[in-house]
Amino acid sequence: MEDIMDSLPMRSLRPFHQTRHGNTGFEFDPKATEVVILDRSGRTIWQKRKGETPAPIRWTGTDTLGQTVETGDYICKITYPDEKVSYLPFVFVKKN
Repeated sequence: MEDIMDSLPMRSLRPFHQTRHGNTGFEFDPKATEVVILDRSGRTIWQKRKGETPAPIRWTGTDTLGQTVETGDYICKITYPDEKVSYLPFVFVKKN
C-alpha cells in the first residue's frame, strides 16, 4: 500500500495557521470550514465541519470515538470556503 504522506501534492500546501492550547488541543485557522485528521494510510480518524458559529475548529488529539490517538505520523487536511485544501503532515506525541 502506498504511503499517503509520499503522495501529498506539495503545491496544495499553503500558509497554515494553528494555535496550540496547552493540553487542550490545537485550534485551526478561523477561516477553515473543515478539518480532517488522517492516519498514515489515509484513513480518517477525526473530522469536524464548522457550523454557523464563527469559533475556530479545535482538535484535542482524540479519534471519532473520543480515544486519544497513538504517537505517530498524521496528516491534517484543512478545507477553506473557496474549496482550496491544504495538507499538513505532523507528528503527534501521546502524553503518558
